[in-house]
Amino acid sequence: MYRGSSTNMSPAMRIFFLRVFPFIFVVIGAFFVYFGAKDIGDAKQSVYWPSEMGKIISSSVDTSRSSSGRGSSSTSYHAAILYEFTVDGITYNGNRVAYGDFGSSNSSHARRIVNRYPEGKEVKVYYSIDNPEKCVLEPGLKGQAYVFPGIGLAFMAAGLFMAFYLPKKLG
Repeated sequence: MYRGSSTNMSPAMRIFFLRVFPFIFVVIGAFFVYFGAKDIGDAKQSVYWPSEMGKIISSSVDTSRSSSGRGSSSTSYHAAILYEFTVDGITYNGNRVAYGDFGSSNSSHARRIVNRYPEGKEVKVYYSIDNPEKCVLEPGLKGQAYVFPGIGLAFMAAGLFMAFYLPKKLG
Protein backbone atom coordinates (compact mmCIF):
# COMPACT_ATOMS: atom_id res chain seq x y z
CA MET A 1 0.00 0.00 0.00
CA TYR A 2 2.67 2.52 0.99
CA ARG A 3 4.99 1.54 -1.83
CA GLY A 4 2.35 2.24 -4.46
CA SER A 5 1.35 5.58 -2.98
CA SER A 6 4.97 6.78 -2.68
CA THR A 7 5.50 6.42 -6.43
CA ASN A 8 2.56 8.79 -7.03
CA MET A 9 4.37 11.59 -5.17
CA SER A 10 6.30 14.20 -7.05
CA PRO A 11 10.02 14.36 -6.20
CA ALA A 12 9.46 17.66 -4.35
CA MET A 13 6.66 16.17 -2.24
CA ARG A 14 8.77 13.11 -1.56
CA ILE A 15 11.67 15.26 -0.30
CA PHE A 16 9.30 17.33 1.82
CA PHE A 17 7.60 14.35 3.49
CA LEU A 18 10.73 12.24 3.90
CA ARG A 19 13.24 14.95 4.90
CA VAL A 20 11.72 18.36 5.73
CA PHE A 21 8.62 17.22 7.64
CA PRO A 22 10.61 14.91 9.97
CA PHE A 23 13.17 17.68 10.52
CA ILE A 24 10.36 20.00 11.69
CA PHE A 25 9.35 17.38 14.28
CA VAL A 26 12.94 17.05 15.51
CA VAL A 27 13.35 20.84 15.82
CA ILE A 28 10.06 21.28 17.70
CA GLY A 29 11.02 18.37 19.96
CA ALA A 30 14.47 19.85 20.63
CA PHE A 31 12.82 23.17 21.55
CA PHE A 32 10.58 21.44 24.12
CA VAL A 33 13.47 19.37 25.51
CA TYR A 34 15.77 22.40 25.82
CA PHE A 35 13.31 24.64 27.64
CA GLY A 36 11.90 21.79 29.70
CA ALA A 37 15.39 20.74 30.82
CA LYS A 38 16.19 24.37 31.63
CA ASP A 39 13.12 24.52 33.89
CA ILE A 40 14.11 21.23 35.54
CA GLY A 41 17.56 22.67 36.27
CA ASP A 42 16.03 25.83 37.73
CA ALA A 43 13.59 23.73 39.79
CA LYS A 44 16.43 21.69 41.27
CA GLN A 45 18.43 24.85 42.07
CA SER A 46 15.44 26.65 43.60
CA VAL A 47 15.73 24.63 46.82
CA TYR A 48 19.04 26.44 47.45
CA TRP A 49 17.78 29.94 46.62
CA PRO A 50 17.46 32.55 49.38
CA SER A 51 13.99 33.72 50.35
CA GLU A 52 12.25 36.94 51.32
CA MET A 53 8.78 37.53 52.62
CA GLY A 54 6.33 38.75 50.02
CA LYS A 55 2.65 39.36 49.55
CA ILE A 56 0.04 37.95 47.17
CA ILE A 57 -1.25 40.82 45.01
CA SER A 58 -3.88 38.89 43.07
CA SER A 59 -5.15 35.33 42.98
CA SER A 60 -7.66 33.90 40.53
CA VAL A 61 -8.44 30.98 38.25
CA ASP A 62 -7.84 31.80 34.58
CA THR A 63 -10.00 30.00 32.05
CA SER A 64 -8.95 29.38 28.45
CA ARG A 65 -11.27 27.94 25.86
CA SER A 66 -10.20 26.40 22.60
CA SER A 67 -12.28 24.88 19.88
CA SER A 68 -11.54 22.55 17.04
CA GLY A 69 -12.86 22.96 13.54
CA ARG A 70 -15.31 20.13 14.21
CA GLY A 71 -17.42 22.01 16.71
CA SER A 72 -15.91 20.52 19.86
CA SER A 73 -14.27 22.71 22.45
CA SER A 74 -12.16 22.29 25.55
CA THR A 75 -11.56 24.42 28.60
CA SER A 76 -8.30 24.73 30.50
CA TYR A 77 -7.93 26.16 34.02
CA HIS A 78 -4.77 27.73 35.44
CA ALA A 79 -4.08 29.44 38.77
CA ALA A 80 -3.05 33.05 38.10
CA ILE A 81 -1.10 34.13 41.17
CA LEU A 82 0.74 37.46 41.25
CA TYR A 83 3.01 38.30 44.17
CA GLU A 84 5.57 40.91 45.08
CA PHE A 85 8.66 40.89 47.26
CA THR A 86 11.62 43.15 47.93
CA VAL A 87 15.34 42.35 47.63
CA ASP A 88 17.93 45.02 48.51
CA GLY A 89 15.29 47.76 48.38
CA ILE A 90 14.03 46.78 44.90
CA THR A 91 10.49 45.42 44.55
CA TYR A 92 10.01 42.46 42.22
CA ASN A 93 6.87 40.75 40.94
CA GLY A 94 6.48 37.06 40.30
CA ASN A 95 3.77 34.74 39.04
CA ARG A 96 5.31 31.28 39.19
CA VAL A 97 3.97 29.08 41.98
CA ALA A 98 6.07 26.00 41.15
CA TYR A 99 8.15 24.71 38.26
CA GLY A 100 6.09 22.44 36.04
CA ASP A 101 2.73 23.72 37.24
CA PHE A 102 0.52 23.80 34.14
CA GLY A 103 -3.15 24.25 33.44
CA SER A 104 -5.62 21.39 33.51
CA SER A 105 -9.02 20.56 32.09
CA ASN A 106 -10.16 20.08 35.70
CA SER A 107 -10.61 23.34 37.63
CA SER A 108 -10.07 21.75 41.06
CA HIS A 109 -6.27 21.84 40.80
CA ALA A 110 -6.24 25.56 39.99
CA ARG A 111 -8.80 26.28 42.72
CA ARG A 112 -6.66 24.47 45.33
CA ILE A 113 -3.68 26.67 44.41
CA VAL A 114 -5.79 29.84 44.55
CA ASN A 115 -7.13 28.77 47.96
CA ARG A 116 -3.56 28.24 49.22
CA TYR A 117 -2.52 31.71 48.03
CA PRO A 118 -5.40 34.15 48.60
CA GLU A 119 -4.96 37.84 47.86
CA GLY A 120 -3.18 39.66 50.71
CA LYS A 121 -1.50 36.57 52.17
CA GLU A 122 2.10 36.91 53.35
CA VAL A 123 4.27 34.32 51.59
CA LYS A 124 7.87 33.21 51.44
CA VAL A 125 9.31 33.85 47.97
CA TYR A 126 12.40 31.97 46.80
CA TYR A 127 14.51 33.80 44.21
CA SER A 128 17.67 33.37 42.19
CA ILE A 129 20.41 35.49 43.72
CA ASP A 130 21.71 36.24 40.19
CA ASN A 131 18.28 37.26 38.92
CA PRO A 132 15.54 37.92 41.52
CA GLU A 133 12.96 38.09 38.69
CA LYS A 134 13.40 34.30 38.54
CA CYS A 135 11.33 33.39 41.59
CA VAL A 136 8.93 30.78 42.90
CA LEU A 137 6.65 30.17 45.87
CA GLU A 138 7.17 26.40 46.04
CA PRO A 139 10.79 25.47 45.36
CA GLY A 140 11.89 22.08 44.16
CA LEU A 141 11.13 19.67 41.40
CA LYS A 142 7.54 18.57 40.83
CA GLY A 143 6.67 15.64 38.58
CA GLN A 144 4.84 17.90 36.12
CA ALA A 145 8.18 19.52 35.21
CA TYR A 146 8.92 16.44 33.10
CA VAL A 147 5.92 16.99 30.81
CA PHE A 148 7.59 19.43 28.38
CA PRO A 149 10.80 17.43 27.94
CA GLY A 150 8.71 14.26 27.61
CA ILE A 151 6.64 15.82 24.83
CA GLY A 152 9.86 17.00 23.22
CA LEU A 153 11.41 13.54 23.29
CA ALA A 154 8.24 12.08 21.74
CA PHE A 155 8.38 14.65 18.91
CA MET A 156 12.07 13.99 18.35
CA ALA A 157 11.51 10.22 18.29
CA ALA A 158 8.66 10.63 15.79
CA GLY A 159 10.81 12.86 13.59
CA LEU A 160 13.75 10.46 13.67
CA PHE A 161 11.43 7.55 12.92
CA MET A 162 10.03 9.41 9.91
CA ALA A 163 13.51 10.41 8.73
CA PHE A 164 15.27 7.07 9.04
CA TYR A 165 12.70 4.29 9.05
CA LEU A 166 10.01 5.44 6.64
CA PRO A 167 12.32 6.11 3.65
CA LYS A 168 13.50 2.48 3.87
CA LYS A 169 9.90 1.22 4.04
CA LEU A 170 8.74 3.46 1.19
CA GLY A 171 11.72 2.52 -0.98
